[in-house]
Formats: sequence, C-alpha cells, structure tokens
Amino acid sequence: MVSHQATRLIQTMTTKTKRALLAAVAAACGFPLASVSGQNAFHAPSDLVLTFQNPGGAQGSDQTVTVALANVSTFFRDAEPNSFTLLNGANIGGLGAALTSTFGANWFDQTTLWMGGIGFRGTSPTATQLLNEDPHQTFYFTKGYESAAPTIIANSGSRISSAMGQVKGTMEDFGTTAVFVRPTSTSFVDEQNPFTVPGVQNAAYGDISGGVQGSFAPGTFGSVGAAGNVELALDLFRLQTRNDIPGQYGFGEEINTGALLGTLTISQAGEVGFLAVPEPSTAGMLAVASVVAFARRRKRRP
Repeated sequence: MVSHQATRLIQTMTTKTKRALLAAVAAACGFPLASVSGQNAFHAPSDLVLTFQNPGGAQGSDQTVTVALANVSTFFRDAEPNSFTLLNGANIGGLGAALTSTFGANWFDQTTLWMGGIGFRGTSPTATQLLNEDPHQTFYFTKGYESAAPTIIANSGSRISSAMGQVKGTMEDFGTTAVFVRPTSTSFVDEQNPFTVPGVQNAAYGDISGGVQGSFAPGTFGSVGAAGNVELALDLFRLQTRNDIPGQYGFGEEINTGALLGTLTISQAGEVGFLAVPEPSTAGMLAVASVVAFARRRKRRP
C-alpha cells in the first residue's frame, strides 16, 4: 500500500511522470496495464462521479469506491424538469454489491460512510471554447439536501479543476468498470475530501466550503419525491466561473454561485437516482401553495 507521504509526492509531479509512476504501482498491485493510458470505456472526463469513503469505519476504512454516472452537461444540466431517472443500468448495476463487499452489509446505516458527487468541464480560465455549451471551469458538485446555493472564491477555478481531475484521473487511468474500488491511499478521495475533525467536513477540492459529501445514518433518510424512501439524498449544483461567451449555457447569469439542478439519491440496494428540479413556474406555484397551506394550518391552531 502506498503511504500518504508518497501520495503527496505524486501530487507534485508532472502528469507524464505521475502516470509512469502510477503505472508501476498498478502493475505491482495487479491492475491491467492497458487501462493506464486513460482507456476506461465506462468513464469519460465529462462524467459526474460519485465517491464513497469510510474514514473511521469498522470495514473499508482503507478503501474508496468511485462510480461513473452520466455526462454532467448533456444529462444532469438538461434533465427534463421534475423527471426522475434511475441511473443503475448495465454499467453500475453492481454498485450495491460493491458497497457491501467494501464497507459491509450494513453500509447504508454507517455514520462513518460518506458519499459525494463531482464533475467539471475544462481547466483553462481563459479558453473560449465551449464544451456542450459549458465554458471551461464549469463545476458540478453535490451538497447536503436542501442546502443553500454554494459559492466559491473568485479565481479559484484552476485549483478546483486540478483537484477534481486527480480523483477522476485515477478512474480514467486505472479503472476498467464504471464501479471502481481502490485503496484510499492512492485514490485522492480522502485528500480532496478532508475533515477538520471526525464527522466535520473541511473545504473540498481546494475551495468548496463545507465539503461536497453527505453521511449515511441508521434508518432511512426518508421519502424524496418520485425516488421514494432512500438512504441518502444530496442536491446537485452547477457553478460557472464565467458568463460572457456567446452561445454558452448561463450567458449573463451569476458566476461563482451554484444553481440547483436536482437531487441525487441512493437506495438501500445501491440504486442511484436523479430527481430534476421542477420548471421555475411550477416551483413557484408549489412554493406559494406551501405558504398558503402553512398559513391555514397556523390559523387552525387553538
């Protein structure tokens, strides 16, 4: 197993040197060398990935699970409003089994187990090329269910894209499936999702305050719309760092502040779903109806 000191050394190396060293590690650990050239057919740089880590857990504290879901911009950004989609197709149908074998049969009840989602488009702060209508340094990441819109510090996009690229890069370089189990010491998941103290997240991926993960807990999380009863729900946000490229998605709209796309859920069977936000007009009507109903309930109280 590679130590944390060795992992930090890897972080300072050039990509070419890093891949050569990681290739040697892969060979020593029995990973197929063909995958080291970034040829994981089940993961693309544009994919949203879920990561699972279990610091302090009784089982799997030295392992992480990374899962490739779908294209951040063509699927999550453009999801049909108020739609619910199960993402466990042929590619990630084995996620439940992987979580069980890695973290134990009761993985969904463990307060030490954390899940988070990340994705990004492009690394250059000055490039004008659009990637599925997203500018470079557009970020997709999760926060706790019903969180306030997250913000990042201006000009921190390069730091965040580099950090996210480390986690996604290991899956691209070494993974051969959509569900990838890897030693924590070489996955970068713990490095990029640190804690100030056990159970309290620090800034994730360089500059996302409060982290991007949510933790599981005994019992079900509750019912979340069309997803039904789930074990964990996390809101998914899109955050752009520029808004001035003609033809871009979000042209002229806010920068460095996340826009809610919907909610990611996971069931006890390890089924991952995505519930897209309603149309703005529908959401407004629902909010008004909720306020009216709440006011009526208050009036009925003795």
